[in-house]
Amino acid sequence: MKGVRTSSPPAMQGAPSLYALLGALQSALCFFVLPPLCKPLWPVIFSDLSPQIREVLLWAITAPYFVMYALVVALPPYLLEWDFFEQFKISKEPWPWKDERANVRREFWTLTYKSICIDSINILVLLPCCVYAKTIAFPRRAPSFSADDWPTHWESFSGVVASIVLHEFGFYWTHRIMHARPGLYRFHKVHHQYKQNDVLSAQHFHPVDFFFSIAAPALLTAAVVRPHSFTQALAGLWIFHANMDDHLGYAFPWSPVRWFPFSAGTDAHEFHHSVNMGCYGSKLSLWDWVFKTDRVYEQWRKKRPMGE
Repeated sequence: MKGVRTSSPPAMQGAPSLYALLGALQSALCFFVLPPLCKPLWPVIFSDLSPQIREVLLWAITAPYFVMYALVVALPPYLLEWDFFEQFKISKEPWPWKDERANVRREFWTLTYKSICIDSINILVLLPCCVYAKTIAFPRRAPSFSADDWPTHWESFSGVVASIVLHEFGFYWTHRIMHARPGLYRFHKVHHQYKQNDVLSAQHFHPVDFFFSIAAPALLTAAVVRPHSFTQALAGLWIFHANMDDHLGYAFPWSPVRWFPFSAGTDAHEFHHSVNMGCYGSKLSLWDWVFKTDRVYEQWRKKRPMGE
């Protein structure tokens, strides 16, 4: 059953709307509801583990979160195709699994199988190895796992903001360098096998690319900022959620990571995939704005308002 498409243009990500308020409320729930729920569980989960295993387990939350996001956020619009959802779809092209051309559907399912294999290796093997190496390389930069120094709301907020801004700076430059250097782009072009993103493309990286542009900025940020492990988990989930959101294919204005100034629109990364240039940031538009690599995207966006 199709939903009813409204006659007015759909709400845009980052623009004031009730949807943006819903996104802000989701963020507020993470900051004000999760801490008291997690505090008594933290010692139970982490107290009897070695420092190395603690951090590996902390970062391992990305695997179940990937599955949860795919089932809760991605699959309903993909399968239902209600007009309410479809008004926020970025590409005007049909989803490849719905394409009338048999070769397009066949190529999609081949790429999907490849993505499942690559995503599993990156998340379940490469990331834990990188985290373990980080604990060996920077043993004094390990986060606290104690409930005795549990972060205040302000400490969590400032730690998350610092982590996101610094991580995005690292990702921006590693991503831009991956495009600028032919020797590195041969690894990054694996990610650009997707011209129209879906949720599986989020972690579809060659392992070399995953290490330099995904794992390294995240782990170095954690070592530099060194927030409490709970704050690090919040920042990590926010970054991971935004990465999944980048590749969803829909610019939902109620996204909890798209409602505030300098949050990058989902269509910015979709644009990057479609033209293979500009918009090297992912979660924030800040660094693209600072280094003027968003100009072509802004021109494209003005000519192509959502909903046309």
